[in-house]
Amino acid sequence: SLSLSSYSMIGVKRRRCVHLLFFICVLVAISSFSSSFTIPEEEEVGEGKKLRDNNQFEDLKERYGHRSSSDSNLIFYTIGDWGVRGIDGIDGGKNFPGSAQMAVAQQMKLLAENVQPQFVATLGDNFYGAGVGSLEDRQWDYKYEQVYLKNNSSLRSTRWFASLGDHDHCGNVQAQIDYHSAKNYLWHLGKAKTPYYHKEFRIGGGSSTSDSDNISDEMQLIVVDWVGLEGLLAGKEKRRFEDQLGDFASAEAGEEQFNWLKRVLERGHGKYRWRVVTAHRPIISASSRFAHDNVAYPGESSTREALRVLLENSDVDVYLNGHDHTAQHACTQRDDFNGKNKLTHYITNGIGGYELHHLVDNDKRPIETLDAKNTFHGFAMHSVTKDKFDTVFIGHDGKVELELSFDKTQQRC
Repeated sequence: SLSLSSYSMIGVKRRRCVHLLFFICVLVAISSFSSSFTIPEEEEVGEGKKLRDNNQFEDLKERYGHRSSSDSNLIFYTIGDWGVRGIDGIDGGKNFPGSAQMAVAQQMKLLAENVQPQFVATLGDNFYGAGVGSLEDRQWDYKYEQVYLKNNSSLRSTRWFASLGDHDHCGNVQAQIDYHSAKNYLWHLGKAKTPYYHKEFRIGGGSSTSDSDNISDEMQLIVVDWVGLEGLLAGKEKRRFEDQLGDFASAEAGEEQFNWLKRVLERGHGKYRWRVVTAHRPIISASSRFAHDNVAYPGESSTREALRVLLENSDVDVYLNGHDHTAQHACTQRDDFNGKNKLTHYITNGIGGYELHHLVDNDKRPIETLDAKNTFHGFAMHSVTKDKFDTVFIGHDGKVELELSFDKTQQRC
């Protein structure tokens, strides 16, 4: 028979085995979790090779790839609602094969080999579902640097001029501002406590400083923090995610930004060949969520109305936004009291990765709507000359899905 001490020894050994087994399971779980945040080398190379065998961008290269003369075009890309990699059911939606964010990024990099952009502008919701937590958040690498910059990417030295979305405001806004100085100089999102800013780019190539005077043949890019503005313009009305919004979306922050925006628009009036505003939410939209949101969140409707009046009574030419996961073009025109019509173009581009949204029927769309599609994920390439603004929407499979073009002297939408 076994002694009491023998039973004790057996119990100790069993407990040690259980502890060891538990420790091994933890290590396996951690290893599996870490590996899920790494792109397999074989997948990246194989996918890249397959895409590089496709010459679908030769036409765009022929049309837009020249940048040698003084009359050359300014090229930039825009992408909205994109930071979804790894979120099941959201990254591309339930029926998309694989990662929509990765598929769109591959096409961006492939096009950049043929038509190199001077910069990429984001249209908000950079990181789903609640922004980033800090400068050390793994999403920076997993959803941004791995996807667009690393592995000898053709975008590895391209600057990114970001704007914030409502999901970004649910996280650490300051981290998105500070990432430029603390981690990667390619990422820009304002400075100090101001996630809004403006930049100027010479259309003939190169960029100028933000405080040059009497400059012609330039495009001014004005980056607006929509949710921050809403802090003022919504008043006491209901807002999306209002319980999760912080100081950057307060009434005080909104008032400071609104005053800044009015100053920028006034001081730059008549100085630039083109003026482009980027922000997150749409002002005009044919998506089914648009009418619903105006009722569910009256603060959004109030902000749209105030911002539209401000933009259309200035010399802003183009407003680029995300939020609605569709590709759209709308246009408004009004008498500028000098015998000419003043046009404002609204381009929605929220198709960078998140599941797509529905559109309303044609007879229910805003009268300003010219084009609207919700059949593809993708991004947009913009080509700007002194007289013309072209936009090409590229789908996740490399197809040209929608092309828009308007010129500076145009009098009708």
